[in-house]
Amino acid sequence: MHSGRSRFPRNPRARRACVALALLLTAALSAACGSSSDSGSTPNVATVSPASAVPAPAGPAANPAGVIIPTSPGSSVMARSGGSLAVLGAAGTEITRFDTAAITSPPTTVTTPALTTLIGTGNGEFLGVGPDTLVRIAADGTVQTSPTDVADPTALARTADGRVLVGTGDGHVIVFDTGLNRQRDIGGFVRVDAITVSPAGADLDGEQVVVLDRAQSSVTPVNIDTGEFGAALRAGNGATTATVDRYGRILVANTRDDEIIGFFGSPLVMRFRYPVADGPYAVDYDDTHELLWVSTTGDNEVVAYDLASGEPVEKHRFAAVAQPDAITVDDASGTVYVLSHRDGGLQVVAPPYGGGAVSTPTGTPTTAAEPTS
Repeated sequence: MHSGRSRFPRNPRARRACVALALLLTAALSAACGSSSDSGSTPNVATVSPASAVPAPAGPAANPAGVIIPTSPGSSVMARSGGSLAVLGAAGTEITRFDTAAITSPPTTVTTPALTTLIGTGNGEFLGVGPDTLVRIAADGTVQTSPTDVADPTALARTADGRVLVGTGDGHVIVFDTGLNRQRDIGGFVRVDAITVSPAGADLDGEQVVVLDRAQSSVTPVNIDTGEFGAALRAGNGATTATVDRYGRILVANTRDDEIIGFFGSPLVMRFRYPVADGPYAVDYDDTHELLWVSTTGDNEVVAYDLASGEPVEKHRFAAVAQPDAITVDDASGTVYVLSHRDGGLQVVAPPYGGGAVSTPTGTPTTAAEPTS
């Protein structure tokens, strides 16, 4: 336990629902678990049209909260590392780095090979992946590249021991060792759109790696040492993004169905699904202030939820920049950073998160779980 705040439902009806879900998943394990396939063939599973962010309303955003710092239009990748915040340009070949302690000061830029995504690795350092290359960006801006022979990278994550996980558009997770040498190729997904890795200290028996596949709208644990899959769970009909909190909960935006979904445990179990109007998309969790932050691109807003009771309770809401496709939060200060994909603009909103015209919150929680076929 970390803070005495429960991540499980406290009311009896919700607890009974979770027990029923666990029994359902136990029955489904033999069908949902198994070895990966390294053949490169697409698995024979039911699929959906991969969901994407809901388009924002036409015209400029209405009175966004906080401070807005200009960035190039078309950017949708942002990462934070120590006191540095990085935005990947639309072309993928330039990283703009901001000092979060002096966010309005002129940023620095770093030129890289073409990248598709970027993550922070601590101490102001970043790791990026693009076609056939992994790129390390040091705190001083030095760039080091390593070949990968991965033509279509779509997701990137890093384990506690420093291994690097690259997801691909054709459904593979490629494992690289700490020296960025290829270690394992795990196939068996339709596509890999996000990879989460549970942090040290999570309430799990060990490190848990989970893959989000938009084409299956599913989340699936995978053992990167053996290639074995855990139970694959449906995440509605249009899951797009995911984050993991310090407890090890997987928090998913189901954009097509206008809801957020929480999963936890080993085997993985759906813990809640909660309606969020206007296309929930970008998600991040503040591990210090215990808040899940969600952008809703259909109305250009950002909402924070407290999950302590086992189901989301809205705590904050502010007006965002146009098409808020990326979000990250500073756990120490609670400052939220939001990136406009359509018009450009880095939005910086510090507590108490006021400002801008926002909608009236609506929605009631439901619970359900459904294993994939």
